[in-house]
Amino acid sequence: MQQWPELGFGVALKTRHYHQFLRERPKVDWLEVHTENYMGRGGFDIHTVLDLRRDYPFSLHGVGLGLGSARGFSKEHISRVADVVRRVEPALVSEHLCWGAIADRELNDLLPLGFNAQSLQILCEHIEQVQLALARPILLENVSSYLRFQQDSWSETEFLAEIVKRTGCGILLDVNNLYVNQRNHGEDAMAAMQALPVTCVGEIHLAGHLVLEDIVIDDHGSEVIPEVWELYRAALARFGKVATMVEWDTNVPELSVLLGQADLAREHASTVSYLTDHAYVVEERTGVQVEMAKVQQSFGEALFDSAKIADVLPYLRGDSTVNHQRMFRYRGNLRGNWGAALENAYPTIKQLVGEEFFTGLVHEYGLRYPSHDANLNTFGVHFAEFLSQFEHVAQYPYFPDMARLEWALHTVYYEPEVGAVSGQDIAAITPEALDASYFSINPTCRLLHTQFAVDGIWEAHRHEPVRDFPDPLKLESYIVVVRPEWRASPVRLSLAAYTALTMLQQGSNLGTALDVALEMDEEFPFVEQLQMWLALKILVQP
Repeated sequence: MQQWPELGFGVALKTRHYHQFLRERPKVDWLEVHTENYMGRGGFDIHTVLDLRRDYPFSLHGVGLGLGSARGFSKEHISRVADVVRRVEPALVSEHLCWGAIADRELNDLLPLGFNAQSLQILCEHIEQVQLALARPILLENVSSYLRFQQDSWSETEFLAEIVKRTGCGILLDVNNLYVNQRNHGEDAMAAMQALPVTCVGEIHLAGHLVLEDIVIDDHGSEVIPEVWELYRAALARFGKVATMVEWDTNVPELSVLLGQADLAREHASTVSYLTDHAYVVEERTGVQVEMAKVQQSFGEALFDSAKIADVLPYLRGDSTVNHQRMFRYRGNLRGNWGAALENAYPTIKQLVGEEFFTGLVHEYGLRYPSHDANLNTFGVHFAEFLSQFEHVAQYPYFPDMARLEWALHTVYYEPEVGAVSGQDIAAITPEALDASYFSINPTCRLLHTQFAVDGIWEAHRHEPVRDFPDPLKLESYIVVVRPEWRASPVRLSLAAYTALTMLQQGSNLGTALDVALEMDEEFPFVEQLQMWLALKILVQP
């Protein structure tokens, strides 16, 4: 029988709370983060987690594996998850009971799964692959959903119990999701918990939700309501002292609010009477065979083309009019996730075009360049190419160069720290040996050659109000993006300096690169340039 760590009461670690945690080390038992946000080998995010890891146990909560995907399941993503697990050494690792990919694209969402025999086989195979790669059992979370399928053979928690039996994984029980599904589907949340064996639950999630006229959304944007607290107490009574975490992903408040919710969970747990009679009846079923690849392909295509929703409706349980409306919720999620990813990578372009036009760009880009990676931080890789071809921005010829600069700024953020060459290192080398020395460009740097002064546009948008654009705007420019500390920024170079750094990057020694620079500019200030390169941590040993 698997023993899960009793971590106590924790909260989600949010970016807006990084500095407070680093400064104050507030009192909380443990922390949880989304695995996909820490896949970069460097940057302030992973630095923060590794620093805090010395004082707090961590849980890694994945959103990208799509364990129920019949097609498109990514072994590469398993490897990336395994890398984060090795670095963070978390107490718990979890994922979701969902799917998220079809044969030719990633859908980057927690999509609803059919609870049938083929889904069970797919999930168990994928969970076993993950557990083998991680060398540990994982927890699988019940999800909130807007839709259920016609040919389900099990309820969600019955299905989870069957997975536990076959794979040895555990359950992350999200009691807010039980409540949301009770509201959306008329399911009995209390009865759902009775379908789970008492030893399988290794973690409990608490969160708020959004009640709309026609649906309840699991938005993690408010405090836990009394009905969910009641479910939490029932869960503790059945499953015992289980690690409990408060999620909060939208409208993130001050840290004191999250800590207050964790303290409230502690108060509830202190007054629960734990049951000794744990009724659990296992009903053996074989389950219906459903061609899930076909179902998921139809569902995925409908997310891109609303005319194809009609092809999905026969697979769904319940009123077709309601289901048609709820399919649009998933279509909205897809575009919302695209938008969040592109806004993170291209904030200046969003400022340039405004909210409404940027939303239109997101929509068109996602249709033309669908995601092929479970990690949405890579989604914007083709944005400059898209802007160069998109007819509705042809009057803004500097947009592609702006996108190239912002993508460079975005990607260097995630590069690992590498020991840069210092002035002391240079001083220890004789002039003759220095000429013959080889240096490379720091992974935290990017060299760019643009036709427009986009570094000036970027700088203008760092101020409030926005400053005037550079004049002239059309100006062939040579730029190095640097990240000497945690924030990346562009630095303008002369053509000679750009050429010298490019030659170093391509494998020339310093003497050869300097000779070419002096041929281009007889007054090339080598000493001054070298001092700048060292100060900005541009050079590293090859």
